[in-house]
Amino acid sequence: MMPVLTFCIFLPVFALMGRCFIQQTSEFIRETEGAIPTNLPLSSFLVLLFTVLASVVATRGLSLCLPWHVVLRDLILLGWCILLTQLDLARQWLPLRFTNSLIFSGLLFSLSPQSGKSTLMAVGDGLAMYGLLFLFRLWANRHGRERFGLGDVYLLTGLSVWLTLPVTAALALAALGLIMLQLLASTVGLLSRQQEIPFAPYLCLCLSVAILTQRFPLSTG
Repeated sequence: MMPVLTFCIFLPVFALMGRCFIQQTSEFIRETEGAIPTNLPLSSFLVLLFTVLASVVATRGLSLCLPWHVVLRDLILLGWCILLTQLDLARQWLPLRFTNSLIFSGLLFSLSPQSGKSTLMAVGDGLAMYGLLFLFRLWANRHGRERFGLGDVYLLTGLSVWLTLPVTAALALAALGLIMLQLLASTVGLLSRQQEIPFAPYLCLCLSVAILTQRFPLSTG
């Protein structure tokens, strides 16, 4: 009974936080474009999804007495997921203001003795991922058309700082697999064809599933 009550208590708290994240994306778009966006795709669904997932993660942490830093890390990453997903869905870009904040917040988190990952390892994983993706971006965009954006490079770099290089690579491959399935479904006529497919929503979906099911070794400790 207590876990159910705890879950219900968390719901309005995280619902309010989710709305704040969406409002933050709206304000950024207004600052950039000079007008308040009239439509943010899937904003209500994203708030609902974040509310439920964050409440489950927090309730699970309290019920199972999980280490506080693991629960905090998962909640922070879920917050980044809703923020970056909304931006990518709305305008198909990931501003440096947010991706750099993802990186630096991961570095700050690594300073905690209980983070399970040293700052040196976080910096090393981030630099390695950035170097690999920078070269991959040059190759992918060699014909002039941008197929892999710089925002995606910083996004994956940030996740490597928060998690580990192998885990981030696994999440990226899972996200690419989902994108390939969408392209296949579009080819056979099951889905409408999109000119461009944003990467962040798929990556954040895979990360959220990994956090919820704990199927990936997200902790290095």
